[in-house]
Amino acid sequence: MTPSGSAPLTKTIEATIPAAGAAVAQDQAIGEAPFAGTVTGVKIVPEAALVGHAANFRTFRVVNKGQAGAGATVIASFATDTPGTDDLAAFDERVIPLSGVAGATTVAAGDVLAVDETVAGTGVAQAGYKVIVEITRD
Repeated sequence: MTPSGSAPLTKTIEATIPAAGAAVAQDQAIGEAPFAGTVTGVKIVPEAALVGHAANFRTFRVVNKGQAGAGATVIASFATDTPGTDDLAAFDERVIPLSGVAGATTVAAGDVLAVDETVAGTGVAQAGYKVIVEITRD
């Protein structure tokens, strides 16, 4: 049993994110947390390769928007700012590191999770990807 008295349970929510040009930042809803719990994993599966670059890169984040859509808690983040290490391979799942900030991975039932992307320098294009978020009930 979990601390809440419920049986352990893990669910995934996912979304397909459209391609974006090099200088285009974007955000999109992934879905709602089905229950109170903890985000225990975030992955992306890119549709095409993306080569890291120290000055011109893209940052992928999963953000908890809360139930009113105004939240800004970063759950997980990954930047393609280190060539070789941060390259993405087509159709190869990449685990996105979870935040180390206390409470950042905690979600309430109904919280809206979203992916957002920012660009640095002139950015780098991405060809679309699937984002997968795993939530475990507390």
